[in-house]
Amino acid sequence: MNDRSKVIACFREAGFRMDKGQFEHRLIAQKLVYLLKLKGVEFAYPFHLYVRGPYSPDLAREYYQHADEFSRCETERALSPVEADSVAGLTGLFGKSPSLLEIGATYGYLAYEMHQPPQQAYRAVRRMKSFYSNEQIVKGINRVKQYLFAPTDEEKAVLDSELQEWQRAGIQSMRH
Repeated sequence: MNDRSKVIACFREAGFRMDKGQFEHRLIAQKLVYLLKLKGVEFAYPFHLYVRGPYSPDLAREYYQHADEFSRCETERALSPVEADSVAGLTGLFGKSPSLLEIGATYGYLAYEMHQPPQQAYRAVRRMKSFYSNEQIVKGINRVKQYLFAPTDEEKAVLDSELQEWQRAGIQSMRH
């Protein structure tokens, strides 16, 4: 397994220079790679659920053994357009917020890996992440859903018609 160069390329694309000595950087690294993997970017790192969310000891070993490569973000590896779009979508929604990434990745693990129904996964995240505010939890879960959910054309049409009804109702209420 040597996905190190792809991970470094993803971090470079995200504008993330990792310092293995900082806990938040290690958390960000783990959650970025996990969420990219859920989105379909291929990585061989296995992830399991730990206290702070999905975690891969193999990925940790890589960034500890090759800390200089990770901090410099130097690699010859280029991302495919799809991979670069996945990184851009992820950083556009989450930035490099450790809390939102942790919450989103944990929900993603429960809902997409463990196949828990959305409400059950939400309740589990609230229990597991009780040290975060309800607002942060809702924000992290909404962002991961937005990142991972790709509606079909049919679903988009239904959503658009529903939104149009809401917009019309809002305009009418403003007139009265």
